[in-house]
Amino acid sequence: MKKSALILAATLAAPGAFAWPWSNDNKKDEEKAAIVQDSLRREQYKNLQREVDALVRMRMEKADALEKLEAEHWRKRYAESKLTEDHQVETRELDARYSKLSTDLGRVNEEVMASKDVTTDAEEKAKSDESAYDAFHTQVKLSLEKTLGDVTGDYPVGMNKRLLNLKAAQEESDRKNPNTMSVARMYLEDQLARHEKTYTQSVGKEISQVGTRPDVNVSRLRLGTVFLGEVATDNGEVQALIRSGALQGKVFEWTTELPQDMSAGIRKAVSEAGAAPNGSAQITIPLDVLQNKAVKNSITDVKELTWQQELQDFFKKGGIVMYPLLLVAIIALLLSLERFLVLTFRGHVSNRFVKRINGFVSESKFDEAANLCLKKGNSLSMVLFAVVNKARENRDTAEKSLQEALLREQPKLERRMGLLAAMGSIAPLLGLLGTVTGIITLFTVITEVGTNDARVLAGGISEALVTTETGLVIAIPVMILHGLLSEKIEKVTSELYVQSTSLLNKIFPKS
Repeated sequence: MKKSALILAATLAAPGAFAWPWSNDNKKDEEKAAIVQDSLRREQYKNLQREVDALVRMRMEKADALEKLEAEHWRKRYAESKLTEDHQVETRELDARYSKLSTDLGRVNEEVMASKDVTTDAEEKAKSDESAYDAFHTQVKLSLEKTLGDVTGDYPVGMNKRLLNLKAAQEESDRKNPNTMSVARMYLEDQLARHEKTYTQSVGKEISQVGTRPDVNVSRLRLGTVFLGEVATDNGEVQALIRSGALQGKVFEWTTELPQDMSAGIRKAVSEAGAAPNGSAQITIPLDVLQNKAVKNSITDVKELTWQQELQDFFKKGGIVMYPLLLVAIIALLLSLERFLVLTFRGHVSNRFVKRINGFVSESKFDEAANLCLKKGNSLSMVLFAVVNKARENRDTAEKSLQEALLREQPKLERRMGLLAAMGSIAPLLGLLGTVTGIITLFTVITEVGTNDARVLAGGISEALVTTETGLVIAIPVMILHGLLSEKIEKVTSELYVQSTSLLNKIFPKS
């Protein structure tokens, strides 16, 4: 608005702007125009003055604001400088503390590493000692268990006392914190007591069991662990302890059925040994140093065994491997019987049944033929049912159904044949395992008693070969049965293919 007024005033004040040709008083008009123009200039000047004052005030206000901002800036700079100085002071203090702590930490680490090395060495030594102690305890425990297991087959004199002492030692070894030294001491005491009997002799009155009579007063003569003769004081009954020489079973056994001359000699030996002062008597005792089974059989009454007893004796000779061999034989027998029954009933091919099916098919009585197949329920009926059931469809569908039926029936016929063959292969391997075990036992006996008697070696080898013989006796019939059953399966399978293909061609003759 102000600018429009100024422009209007300037236009009116311009000389000759409103000079009309008919105006006679030009001078007055010029004066009025000069006055208006002067008035307008004064007004313009005042407006400009007011704008200048406003700008000055704005400048002063901005200067004041800038001065305040600058003052605030310097105040913050001062505070920042103060904080920086305080931070530097604290940093120097922390650096000093860190340097001291680092030094202390390095020293502590060195001490810890030294302590750790000492601790590691102590732990390794402790573990080594503990391992050695555990190994020693394990060795003592194994020796104790082996001795305890061998006691029942060892020399019987003092066996009850030995069993009690060894059982107490075993209970001590089985504790949570066992006293291994005490266990070792009890074990060594038992071994010393056992060996003491080997190199000593004794004669005197004892209470023993003669035959089946318990608590009988006897006169006993013991010569180490080689000979033990007892004579009952009431009726003079004689029994002697001799070594059996068997590779398995007891090492010693009582023999009561002695020949009359040997019983008389033992009775005389025991009586004269007890009557001789200070053991000065010289007595001849019938004794075989080798103490093998042949000598035992020669001095005892031999009884004729029944076939059941001979079979039991033969089974015992084979050892523990005879049990899995017996299991293999039973499983093979059951499998063969089961396969024979399955092939007899499920694989039976009846010519009469085939003729009836062909008759129904010739008359296009497919439903009656299908019902007859379902009633029969064997492999042939199921295969023929697959063909008859698709008789009203095309040949391709019937062939696919036939193939599916054959694939279902063939595994049912061949089931468990692989297991039967495995039984036939396992039997000789188990026999060989028993032979190897027997040979190992034989060499152990040879190490203990030597090879002075060839009959010991021959007897041991013959017993070791019992399992091989048994394995072959089982494997040969099993393999024969497997071959016969396999041939029967092939015959049944071939008959299924022939009859089913014949029926398929009859229903869907080729053009």
